[in-house]
Amino acid sequence: MEELPVYEVIIIGGSYAGLSAAMTLGRSLRNVLVIDSNSACNRNSPSAHNLVGFDNEAPEVIAAKAKEQVLKYHSVTFFSGRAKAISGRDCEFEVTTETGISFLAQKVLLATGVTDILPEIPGFSACWGKTAIHCPYCHAFEIAHKKIGILAHGQAGFEMAKLMRQWSRDISLLTNGNEPFSFEALGVLKEKEIPVHPKVISEILHSDGNVTSVVFDDGTSEAFDAIYARAGVRQSTQIPIAMGCDLDNHGFVIVDESQRTNVPGLFACGDNTMAMRSLARAIASGNTAGICINHELVNEIF
Repeated sequence: MEELPVYEVIIIGGSYAGLSAAMTLGRSLRNVLVIDSNSACNRNSPSAHNLVGFDNEAPEVIAAKAKEQVLKYHSVTFFSGRAKAISGRDCEFEVTTETGISFLAQKVLLATGVTDILPEIPGFSACWGKTAIHCPYCHAFEIAHKKIGILAHGQAGFEMAKLMRQWSRDISLLTNGNEPFSFEALGVLKEKEIPVHPKVISEILHSDGNVTSVVFDDGTSEAFDAIYARAGVRQSTQIPIAMGCDLDNHGFVIVDESQRTNVPGLFACGDNTMAMRSLARAIASGNTAGICINHELVNEIF
């Protein structure tokens, strides 16, 4: 029987968090395999923001440069594919890919990200990451002082309106037929001159992903320059659930300050562990994971 390739660390996910961890472990002389399916969550965005040194760069440019730098550490190798399952235990993990190829590792890092759950409104997905945005700190500067529709309702919608008003005073709340605001919230919104549109949205009209207007189910429409929406998310892979990782109420993997999950030897970092998603935070968590995995390996043999 052919022996399986053995690594000290396998990183599942080769986007920003995974690359950051790979660099840290490569610099620690660790034998690392990165399994990457090339499906970064920001692949639809024309540019990335709020990342010092790379502001306004295309996401694929940032990722390509990062991978090029990581590959200079020759103990780090990449496998193009998708991990399907993990079996075994701490120091004896086996990671199997969708093509049936398996690898062994002492430690595994899940940098698998999340998948956005987009509203089922025609036209929305074509604008996602361009003029339909979810993170004001990543994208709101580019739509500052423009007319913005906030696709939200209830207390969350009220809080979104409060936040987005920092970037534009021309904002409207689009509840898409969902629950109304409280009497008190409606009073504040009226005082701040923030319109509330309770009608169901039929379609978002756009030009190459640039929002032009919102069409309601009664046939009326209103022009907008951008839509802000807090999309739901789910884990991009069932591996954390299958491995018994604890998840919080929003579906994110729970980790400690060292990026450890509750499963011994299994770490997680990046978007799959945090609601406040950004490239900077993903990179920072990957760096932390790399450092802590190396420390754990050092302590096990010293």
